[in-house]
Amino acid sequence: MSLPLTMSSLSTCVCALALTTHHLLLQLSSPLLHHTATHPIMARTKQTARKVTGDKAPRVKLQSLQKKKSKTALSLKKPTFKRKTMANSFCVMCRNGGDLWICDEKDCKRVVCHKCLIVPQKSLKDVTEDHVTFKCVTCHWKETQKSAPQPYFGFYSQGKPVLPEPPVITGGFQHAINAQVAPHSTALIHLHLENLEVGHAQVNMIHSLLQPYFPKGRYQFSQLPFNLTTQESLAAYQSAAFNLATSLSSYQSVILFLTTHSDEERGDPFSGFVDGVTVAYEVSEVLHALFTPFTQIIRVAHIFFNVCGSVVTVKDSFNKLKKAAQL
Repeated sequence: MSLPLTMSSLSTCVCALALTTHHLLLQLSSPLLHHTATHPIMARTKQTARKVTGDKAPRVKLQSLQKKKSKTALSLKKPTFKRKTMANSFCVMCRNGGDLWICDEKDCKRVVCHKCLIVPQKSLKDVTEDHVTFKCVTCHWKETQKSAPQPYFGFYSQGKPVLPEPPVITGGFQHAINAQVAPHSTALIHLHLENLEVGHAQVNMIHSLLQPYFPKGRYQFSQLPFNLTTQESLAAYQSAAFNLATSLSSYQSVILFLTTHSDEERGDPFSGFVDGVTVAYEVSEVLHALFTPFTQIIRVAHIFFNVCGSVVTVKDSFNKLKKAAQL
């Protein structure tokens, strides 16, 4: 599997409870991955027990394990991806919901709430007539930005304003004027080392922040633990990942979080346990094993690495990461 990588924000993030904190935010892009810019935080202190922090782990070749696997492979038909367009559910100005005016301009799905754009009570019947169209503030701005300023009336019939005077605009843009606040169907998936105790709080916080912005049935949150150290555990992860990926095939946006520790000297990500002993694989092998099931189904996704800083501070590990991603 090839994972072309685009890196626009790169830092290191060390695990567990902290004195020294860095961030690693890698944006991977391929059929599967592309850019995003949020910084998960994990902390670590050297004074705490080594139970849940990055440590030393023997390096094992995952390829040798995969060669021993049964030749019976999971295969799934790649579904046809159709992007559905729908009116935004939140005001383009205040980013809130409520009663909304939907823009009728071609290819625009923005909405403006009744609180940001106030129509006089006496004119409400006029602006809701069948022949009247609504033009959002953004579309008006786009049309007039290269010409002399023109008043914004919002509601038009055959190109002429319906209101006798411009409506009162009380809202202000809280983001770029061309932005949209659209609840495209979104899935948040947390891939994490089996029995890992850290990292869940950050992902759960993001989940709690995202969920209220999506109508029922347009948001999914899943946890997927992994242990890649035995034939059985590797097969179990791949089967679970295939099944999960299948359920996500219709989602327009997929966000994957990968949380694990890494070997402090080599930067190899921890990949599981054998008889209670932590085992690490080279970063390219881990990416291949974890993400291949998703590339079969998902068209595009955002991926965040919530991992120990040695993955990028160790030169050899970082070079292998870039090579694996074809940077």
